[in-house]
Amino acid sequence: MITTSQPDIIVTSQDGEYLIIVEVKLEDSSISNENAIKQLKHTMASMGCSVGLVVAGDRAILLRDSLEKNNGESIYVVGEAKLPDSLLPPADEQWKGKPAVEFESRVQRWLEQLKLTASLDNLPKDLRNLLGESIIILLRIGEVRAGGPRWSKVAQ
Repeated sequence: MITTSQPDIIVTSQDGEYLIIVEVKLEDSSISNENAIKQLKHTMASMGCSVGLVVAGDRAILLRDSLEKNNGESIYVVGEAKLPDSLLPPADEQWKGKPAVEFESRVQRWLEQLKLTASLDNLPKDLRNLLGESIIILLRIGEVRAGGPRWSKVAQ
């Protein structure tokens, strides 16, 4: 049984609606990605969010819910693309030496930068095709923030 976990990063509208939830994993492996996708599907269903993103190592995997069925049964993987490390900005200084939290911070800062960029032109073609204007619009109208306190991860 999967318990509902807190997403690593969330994008919310001004009225608190979840626009995108993001699961971040430092490692990119098929087993880890499969578990992350399963966890994200469950979290998307429980939070009522129709767009999810898994960032695992150098992979970005986009999920959507067609809303045709209940309980997340209509959530599917749209596709995946390579996320070059060069696209990720440096992490906040406070997370140095904590690789998983540092990576999560870098992904959040990248999403915040995407929100502010005028276009997708500087992204590699596969990533540009995966995210498309619809995801950029959600980033622009929403607020990108941590899904929960990062200090609790550091304390573990």
